[in-house]
Amino acid sequence: MGDMRIPAADKVERLAAQLATVVPPPVAASIAGTATPGLPRPSPLVQAALAKSAARSAKVARRAQRRSRSVIGAVVDSFVAACSFIPYALVALAARLVIARVFFLSGQTLIEGPRMPLTIRDFDFSVILPLSVKSQTFSLFLSKLSATPIPPMLATYVVTYAEFLLPICLVLGFATRLSALALLLITAMVQLYLLPDALWTTHAYWATMLLMLLSLGPGQISVDHIIRFIARR
Repeated sequence: MGDMRIPAADKVERLAAQLATVVPPPVAASIAGTATPGLPRPSPLVQAALAKSAARSAKVARRAQRRSRSVIGAVVDSFVAACSFIPYALVALAARLVIARVFFLSGQTLIEGPRMPLTIRDFDFSVILPLSVKSQTFSLFLSKLSATPIPPMLATYVVTYAEFLLPICLVLGFATRLSALALLLITAMVQLYLLPDALWTTHAYWATMLLMLLSLGPGQISVDHIIRFIARR
């Protein structure tokens, strides 16, 4: 009998036919946006949102590419990068010291007590300890600040001692947000009931610094940051 061996090409063809019967044909997804068979089709709202997001991303990418190619864009990017090196901790510390000085000196005019001198090199500074409230302070609150929501006598003590303690808290960076909120309320009270004409000359600037501290916090140079760091360990 002759040689009954099957040629190699026939074996390859048979193996390919067997694999074709086992592996299912690939499911082609339509490029026109039709859903894959067996899967739910996205709603028109979802398709519109995806298209809008893709268009916006492409627009931002084109704008960034055009800006990066221009000299002015490179200068602006360099300037923004340089400004980002200014730490917020120093900005917050400066704001805390400035606004604390304003309220502390104001509070010193409302109280009576022994004067404690402080000398740091050539800088002389004296602090009046709040042992009592001046009679002029009571007269001020009873006359010009009598329309406040809280009783004038209570407001006298609260505002007087708040203007002594809260600036110290701001300098230390302790309970900074609460101190800024309380001083912001005092600023609003003074604006509404005592000095209504000083909004754009004085109170707007106080409120801006206090709102910055209230929103962003005291920064890393503060007792609050140390407490937060210890609590997270």
